Amino acid sequence: MENVLLSPVRVLDYFSKQTRLLFINERSYVVKDYASEVGLLKWYLIVTSNLAVRIYPFKLNPVDRLNREVEFMYKADRCFQKPEIFLVDYKRLKLVREFVRGTIYSFNAPPGVHYLIGKNLGECHENGWFLGDTKASNFVVIGDKTYIVDAEQAVNEFNIRYAAWDLLVLISTLSMEGYLRALTNNYPRILDEVLRGYFEGGGRLLEVLKILKEGEFKLLSYILIPFPLNIVYAKKLEEAESLISG
Repeated sequence: MENVLLSPVRVLDYFSKQTRLLFINERSYVVKDYASEVGLLKWYLIVTSNLAVRIYPFKLNPVDRLNREVEFMYKADRCFQKPEIFLVDYKRLKLVREFVRGTIYSFNAPPGVHYLIGKNLGECHENGWFLGDTKASNFVVIGDKTYIVDAEQAVNEFNIRYAAWDLLVLISTLSMEGYLRALTNNYPRILDEVLRGYFEGGGRLLEVLKILKEGEFKLLSYILIPFPLNIVYAKKLEEAESLISG
């Protein structure tokens, strides 16, 4: 039976889908409608009250979301792999892009995949790109490549607090999605792989760790990461900071 703790997240994630598949001449395309609901992100903003809004410059307006995603997909280099965009309709707020056939990133991914996700996120941040909505299901894995398929909240504006937010949302969604398995298996290892990848990808991990341990971010970790995983997470931040500091 599915863990009831995860059910609201899965339901909201399902209803947040703005996309439909289009098949033409045996090729698959994704048609994305930005006028549709952005359910899971709104859920995050509601749950975290105004804390998240003070941390990250979110946009819920469909025009802004479309513009942000297009800019990221065209301009963000040295980051995640990205689907090819075929058409942008600014009048009807729609986008047609390549359908990425792969495995949706999740808690069950092999250790090497967790490392790659962390590494690519670190590379994004080091190149000045921040995502805002880093829930695990926004990433698709094909072999040794990781794709991002949703970048509606991406900004090209360096701020170390944005980096901390991205890392917290990634870890919290992994923690919720894999809650039952995380209680008994591999949770510390997965955190290690994500943080190590982030550091080796160029992310300013020491600065980010200091922010994640303090104030609003510490409070958010207890809201977004379920007990007792939030305790493990806090200890892992301490360990990582100590290791990097020498």
